[in-house]
Amino acid sequence: MKKLFPFLILALLMVSNASAQTDNDYKDLLTLFVGEKYEKCLYKAEGYTLDEKTKKDALPYLFMSRCFYEMSKRDEFKEKYPNSFKDAMKYISKYGSKDKEKKYLAEYEDFFAQIRGAAIAEAETMMDTQKYSKAKQLYDQLLDIDPNDAGAQLMMGVVFNYMKAKKESDTALAKAKAILAEKKAGTTKEQLGLLKYAITLHATNNSGSKDLAKEWLDLGLEYFPDDKEYKVTYDTIAG
Repeated sequence: MKKLFPFLILALLMVSNASAQTDNDYKDLLTLFVGEKYEKCLYKAEGYTLDEKTKKDALPYLFMSRCFYEMSKRDEFKEKYPNSFKDAMKYISKYGSKDKEKKYLAEYEDFFAQIRGAAIAEAETMMDTQKYSKAKQLYDQLLDIDPNDAGAQLMMGVVFNYMKAKKESDTALAKAKAILAEKKAGTTKEQLGLLKYAITLHATNNSGSKDLAKEWLDLGLEYFPDDKEYKVTYDTIAG
């Protein structure tokens, strides 16, 4: 028992320290961001991600993503930060790995909608130009934000199929099917738009196998019961 006592004390200290790490509301970052001092906010947030005491906190990564995203839209930063959108996605992905409970999704709902929409549009462009590796990376990052993004998961399966990676494609498709069957799919406007695109594309790609195409279209009925465009696709392929 005596030997266990020091370990119990150490465990309690670690729990206490972890708890303290989540108490920081990072108002300094918010002040800089609201004041559009994006570079200063970026550098300060990066400092937090490198500090042993705060590197596990989610918010600094979120603010880095927000700063890079805003900078990606402004000409004044294009020369100094040519990869700002790519970096915005990189840090939103890191944020996702830190905020397992997704406690900030509601508070920063507008930002998540914006960056998710931008990522989906960029990924679609990559698909159209057959840059499948880049598209895959974007869909993977969307899944870091929300593992229940069924559209992103389904698109991973589609992309892997285009890349002739059958095993990876089958795994991704199985995950997407499970999310839809268990009715766990994310339902933001952007997620539903991607899901509709993904199911329609996958069903069209498999229209030669009517049963398979219908199976996927049936899974989407739960999410698009009154969508006329989806109904037309359903009737054309599976009807």
